[in-house]
Amino acid sequence: MNRISIKYRILTIFVFSIVSIVAFSSMPQNVKAEGIKIGVVDINEIFDKSAKRIDLDQQLKDTEAEFKTEIESKKKIMIDLNEETQLLDLGSESRNTNIEILEKKNVELEGYAKFAENQLTKKYKKAFEVIYEEIIKEVDSFGKEGNYSVIIKKEKPNLESNQLSDLQFKIGIRTVLYNSSAIDIHKP
Repeated sequence: MNRISIKYRILTIFVFSIVSIVAFSSMPQNVKAEGIKIGVVDINEIFDKSAKRIDLDQQLKDTEAEFKTEIESKKKIMIDLNEETQLLDLGSESRNTNIEILEKKNVELEGYAKFAENQLTKKYKKAFEVIYEEIIKEVDSFGKEGNYSVIIKKEKPNLESNQLSDLQFKIGIRTVLYNSSAIDIHKP
């Protein structure tokens, strides 16, 4: 096991211990558990099944298809120009001109592909932020209306990982290890 992994585990244990000590020591001693109403919700499940998410996914896929079509069009032009160039005499002025044009078109294509990727990333990020904010507002409203003391995010365990550090991270960020279905505020 490497030093970074050991340091990471020691730091995680230390931070968890400190947080636990602070959390329990700062709790008022007169809090009664029977007055606390707790709920859990699987945000990822709600997110995945959101009608708005499905619509946005389709819009983003359409945008991605438009970018791909444009990229394929640019590639086709380059292929045709390359085939034409191959038929020209070596060292001829027209061949050299075509080679220069091909180089420019290649740079343009690479720039456009990078631009398209950045635009898609921005759009996906913005869409996810909007949907997440709406879900959080709904949970907040539900919590207030239902007089919940706390609503905790839960998630289905996905322990598939190629590396030990990834597995440790997934285990470490898991919030709810068990809950009764009675406190699940979003039942499918």
